[in-house]
Amino acid sequence: MTGKPRVVNTLLEAFSEGRNDPEFFCHFFLGRTLHEGQARFMRGSHAKVNALATANRWGKTTLLTGEHAHAGVYKSGAEFRYTDEEGRLNLDAFTSLKYETVHTAGEWEQASFVWEDALKLILENPRFAALVAAQPRSKPPYITGINGWKWMFRTLGSNASNIDGKSIYLLSIDEAGWIDNLDEMMRNVLRVRTADVRGRIIIVGTFKPGISRDFYKICVRASAYTGSAISFAHQTADDGDAPAGMQYTLSTAIDAYLKEYGIDLTEYRDALQRGLDSR
Repeated sequence: MTGKPRVVNTLLEAFSEGRNDPEFFCHFFLGRTLHEGQARFMRGSHAKVNALATANRWGKTTLLTGEHAHAGVYKSGAEFRYTDEEGRLNLDAFTSLKYETVHTAGEWEQASFVWEDALKLILENPRFAALVAAQPRSKPPYITGINGWKWMFRTLGSNASNIDGKSIYLLSIDEAGWIDNLDEMMRNVLRVRTADVRGRIIIVGTFKPGISRDFYKICVRASAYTGSAISFAHQTADDGDAPAGMQYTLSTAIDAYLKEYGIDLTEYRDALQRGLDSR
């Protein structure tokens, strides 16, 4: 007995379990343990548009890398293209399916964090590396999977011009709080690029005072759709992982931003109360 059949069986069982359990997938194939907020978001991010507003140091890069890796390995969302009416897999259809995911941000320096994290995962995790066919250093960079998946990394460009013309199963937008014409790009380009393949969009960022109007509007829509409120936790980045405020929108540290402008939240609250008392 060499023990090899047992190893193969374990890998096949892990591969099967990982499809419906992204938290297990990240642990087994990526070597990462998600915190509760990350795990909950991955389990629930199946809407056409999913918004996540976080505090700093929450772990957005880890989440986005996990989302793309999981979607690409299983070609999730495209099951209707490679299974029959009874749910049976057509392996030829699965491997030949052109399946593209794109990670973007307003600037390349912002988008590159996920690209660099993906390379780190491939280097450090043989189980994930075995599912990757190539990761050339060409510009703009991309990663291909052995199953025909292509994971691209881009900046949005002027009015999302760098994304236009592609059919995208998963589109992620990082640092969305800095993008001032996000709503227009969503309506004119981004939703169109995912709609024809029934894909999904994940929009991630931190609210920036006076800048994040479009991102905030998207989060408000998510709040209305889920029935959960957007909350602002009085918590700084040094306090660790911020608690999840809702399935698609997380609480953020508004007091830290006010202090950047010389405003103490307690003093602001007291001044507001004095104004109410004097009415």
